[in-house]
Amino acid sequence: MTLRAQWWITLGRMEAFPCPELGECGVLTDVSQTSDPAVADPVRERARTFDHLDPAQAATIHETLARFRKSCPVAHSEAHGGMFVVTRFDDLRHVAKHGETFSSAAEVGAVVVAPETGEVIAPLFEQDLDEHAGWRRHLQPFFTPPAAAAHEDYIRRVARQVVAVLAPRGQADLVPELCAKIPPLVIASLLGLPEEQRPTLAALVHGLAAAGNARTAEAIGREYTEFLLAHIRSRRGKTGSDVLTSVVNSEINGRLASDHELLKFAFLLIAAGNLTTTDQLASILLELAQRPDLRRRVVADPGLIPQLVEESVRHESAVAATGRTVVRETELAGVPLRPGDRMLLTWGSGNRDEDHFPDGDEFRLGRPRRPHLGWGAGAHRCLGLHVARVELRVICEEFLSAIPEFTLPEGFVPERTYGVIRGVKALPVTWPV
Repeated sequence: MTLRAQWWITLGRMEAFPCPELGECGVLTDVSQTSDPAVADPVRERARTFDHLDPAQAATIHETLARFRKSCPVAHSEAHGGMFVVTRFDDLRHVAKHGETFSSAAEVGAVVVAPETGEVIAPLFEQDLDEHAGWRRHLQPFFTPPAAAAHEDYIRRVARQVVAVLAPRGQADLVPELCAKIPPLVIASLLGLPEEQRPTLAALVHGLAAAGNARTAEAIGREYTEFLLAHIRSRRGKTGSDVLTSVVNSEINGRLASDHELLKFAFLLIAAGNLTTTDQLASILLELAQRPDLRRRVVADPGLIPQLVEESVRHESAVAATGRTVVRETELAGVPLRPGDRMLLTWGSGNRDEDHFPDGDEFRLGRPRRPHLGWGAGAHRCLGLHVARVELRVICEEFLSAIPEFTLPEGFVPERTYGVIRGVKALPVTWPV
């Protein structure tokens, strides 16, 4: 598991629990009937050892999850103390819409950055039902379509600055030099950080993501923690129209949030607004680099960019897998579940479910509009989706306007990531100057 994934979100809050022998779809079976390797079901065996945080999964994840959808849509894995891997569209949506049965409380990466928040429930992100609804209602005005549109001028200005530096060079790795540069500045703006301090936040975010060992991550994490805490504490008793000042000073669900609750909230909001947008943009640009015909079509008609963005969110969902914890006895797709069981919701798999998207493996503009799971579902559906849509659209517009032609190196094979998020490790391209 990379530090990049670790500091955002992991599976669940429950401790590991003993796992009985389970059949291919998580149903109890007679051990004597399944212990013979000669007769073991290969899909069940594959599910038993499935670990979404294993980097080796990335290259074949869609094929793996397609097998699960067909043979064991709620598959049991022994990884991470045991979890049920949910792969079909309808089951994913059912879990997401029933917070009274499937809790979103999860052990989040903020504990890696700031151990003192380890037992803190992050407002909004780890809450369910009424508590979650109270925070959602309070934050909603900051994330409406008109509120998102208000950020367009700043996003365009930053995107033009970044692209203007790249364009004369004729080459770049677009992941660190474009995709990762803009999102942390945008989320810093949303939080209300003064413009001169936004690069500091971006540098801390990038440093933590790139930390190669625990000691480095701890040092950067402490600096990051102190930076955010200083902003939180400086907002107490102040007025302002930004997200951070509002949540610091408002009684939500009848009380003010503590510093550590706000710290964990800020960590997750920054991660949600940064890592996912970075990886989604990389997936969009990779698709365009691999398909010159598609790129030329979009360059000729920039009005297609919103479709391009939405199809990418469906086809290669940046939020690949998140967790839930079962809080009361139930069953899903015939699989009995008990309190404490943990669920892994594989959103990208649901977006390729053959029952909803018969050609779901294909990236296709002009696909008939129908609900997908790229923005999640239920009460926890992505709050910032309108901001993300504006951000992805504007960056694509600015990049394609300045650099309409770009190619990958001959023989280049992109290396995908998978885990909590789905992205591209590197995207080296060249273009005529």
